[in-house]
Amino acid sequence: MAIYLAGIVSAFFIAFISYQPAQASANTFTAKPIRLGDNLLSILRQNGFSEKEREKVLASDRGLRNLFLTLDTRYLVRRSGNTIELRMFDSQTSDAFKIVKQGKSVKALRYNPNYYVVLKKVEGRVHGSLLGSVLAQVNSNWVATRFTDAYVFDLVSRNVSRGSRFSFTVEKNYEAGQFVKYGEVLQTSLEIGGELVQKKFVRHKDAGVFFNSQDLFEQRPFYAPVEYLKVASKFQPNRKHPITGRHQPHLGIDFELPVGDPVYAPRYGTVVRYGNNRAAGNYIVLLHPNGMETSYNHLHRIDRRVRQGLKVRAGEKIGEVGCTGYCTRAHLHFAVKRKGRMVDPIKFIKPYPSHMERLLEARVASN
Repeated sequence: MAIYLAGIVSAFFIAFISYQPAQASANTFTAKPIRLGDNLLSILRQNGFSEKEREKVLASDRGLRNLFLTLDTRYLVRRSGNTIELRMFDSQTSDAFKIVKQGKSVKALRYNPNYYVVLKKVEGRVHGSLLGSVLAQVNSNWVATRFTDAYVFDLVSRNVSRGSRFSFTVEKNYEAGQFVKYGEVLQTSLEIGGELVQKKFVRHKDAGVFFNSQDLFEQRPFYAPVEYLKVASKFQPNRKHPITGRHQPHLGIDFELPVGDPVYAPRYGTVVRYGNNRAAGNYIVLLHPNGMETSYNHLHRIDRRVRQGLKVRAGEKIGEVGCTGYCTRAHLHFAVKRKGRMVDPIKFIKPYPSHMERLLEARVASN
């Protein structure tokens, strides 16, 4: 019996390790790395697309102009006769595109990749910064920042000590037998103050949040104003502005999200100001019954119902994420004012939007 089981395990192992080479030999796609300084135009040029053809590709879909490429992703190339096909994958969204050049014909279109997903478990200890320690285990800024996103609410008043244990499970996405990008970080654990704090990524449609049961009991007054908490910049009273280069406080938190993602009221409130200015772009300011104000900058669009004096409920859509005003990449700048002073929003918001509360309560009740 033991010999029989050993044979099964051995056969499974051989099949597993031979999967990728077998898949790679069964198709003609080659995975190419994204190099420092690469963008869609330079990649098209490297692959023989003329200036006119590059312009036609960019004009095919607005998403191609906003395609975000990072050094931990790959793109696919297939050549056959006078035909070349590129498959491009956005690093931080599900957007993917096929770009085909056949003779003098060029076309580009969105498509849904049929990813083969492999789960990778990573373990380590903290030496230096938390972000740097994760990067030492897996060379991906996306993965490292997603891991730190999971604990952004837990590290407000507690620190991570040197030698603290951490682990996480991350998706590795393969297309046509080739690794192309990392997916979501699904499970995490981090030793904080001697306690191992575990989080799970709970999906909701195309979004989701990092969560454990204790998060339901946090007595913070506001829900999260977005469905997917990807933190691009924290509250920093002393910061060098990325555009002006001057030392300028960052008195809010930036959630990095695609253009058009919904922005929600985090609590019942009243619209006291809205409009557009050079720095904030399209903005809204809400006053809440607890006397605190919340503001929303760089919006792509303000909901057409918004007007001064409008009453909004928690979870009601008030606008869409954008990149208006002083902005380098689409995000929501969310700020909180208390007693006339700007305060760190992380200390006052829950790690999930209001419409996910029942889902999370049901998840806890079922465990």
